[in-house]
Amino acid sequence: MRDLNLAEVITALEMQQRETNCVALSFDERFQRVVDYLYQEKYNARIQRLIQLSKFRLPKAEKNDNYYDGRGLIRNAIQELATNQFMHSRTNVISQGFTGSGKTFLACALGKQACKQQVRTRYVRLPDLLRNMTKQRLQEKPICGC
Repeated sequence: MRDLNLAEVITALEMQQRETNCVALSFDERFQRVVDYLYQEKYNARIQRLIQLSKFRLPKAEKNDNYYDGRGLIRNAIQELATNQFMHSRTNVISQGFTGSGKTFLACALGKQACKQQVRTRYVRLPDLLRNMTKQRLQEKPICGC
């Protein structure tokens, strides 16, 4: 199982052996538990990998941890953004505000929510984005032989 990268199956079987109530379960029920455990472990690992690849400035940001009062944030609007429906309708989200108003936290929380929905994301600050775009344009070669 380890050679097949299925160490989670071994863990699930060991957990079943320790549980006394699993002895009374049928093979199908025990197998279903193993499959469920394997799926959840693989899903969690994928989400963690997506979060790491996103390079969030605040990787522990969660949409539910956002402080709404006194910041002018509308709770319903934030919760709607967290559904990521704006991505399906190809709508952009632009946040602006004073220093310390929570723009970075909000961006990281929304990005992390997208990762949980298995969407690849990348946290990039505007100055870094502009620098990379300029660098890319300078490296491009003209198409014609002028």
